[in-house]
Amino acid sequence: MSPEERQHFGHYLQSKATKEQIVYAIDNISMAAYTGNVIITGEEGMDTMTLAKNLIKEVQQTDSNFSGKIAKISGDALNKKKVGATFKKLVNGALIIQNAGALKKETAEQIRNALEQEHSGIIVVLEDLKKSMDKLLKRSPALLECFNIRIDIEALDNDSLVAIGKKYAKDKEYSIDELGVLALHTCIAERQTSDHAVTVAEVKEIMEGAIRHANRKTLGHFFDILLAKRYDEEDMIILREKDFI
Repeated sequence: MSPEERQHFGHYLQSKATKEQIVYAIDNISMAAYTGNVIITGEEGMDTMTLAKNLIKEVQQTDSNFSGKIAKISGDALNKKKVGATFKKLVNGALIIQNAGALKKETAEQIRNALEQEHSGIIVVLEDLKKSMDKLLKRSPALLECFNIRIDIEALDNDSLVAIGKKYAKDKEYSIDELGVLALHTCIAERQTSDHAVTVAEVKEIMEGAIRHANRKTLGHFFDILLAKRYDEEDMIILREKDFI
């Protein structure tokens, strides 16, 4: 991947499988009829919409044929519209269908028919939770004829999320001491449940909270400066265990 691509998709590259799927998507997404459309899934809070938008932006920058509009619509809303007429408004552009699992079988069939029309280039991205998407494809397996690219954003393990937190801190010119790292690990573990996978966005929230706490003007803050305990050897502010509580 190029440096620009890594910047666009960096948050989604922690999993090897997801990285390979994104690379495949970048190489194969296309405005041609019959092919090159994308399915994106993830769990709640994994920001699949940003990934969808970044993929479309990538095409905008690299494909001179992309000269149309970009639109977003929910599966429910598209059920109430004429798919062919909607697609005609977006020729040489893209449509992101959010919560695509809500698409009716009839609507899905209209989408497939519209994507098989020559000389009406459009990229369509279906986005939803993995369970919902799998149900849609079970109802309408013919969609796979046109949607030959799929990205499943995987939940990250706690160690990977801690590493992201440390990098986020470093990018903001903060470091985390040993007990602070343990406290960050605990914060993440407490949020992980069988029904909820902690996301990169949540880790950033935790880090921002720790940074705000570290910058509070307290007596302890004053003594840390006085005793030269506030900064590490690289002159970065140290985040400690107390900043994560």
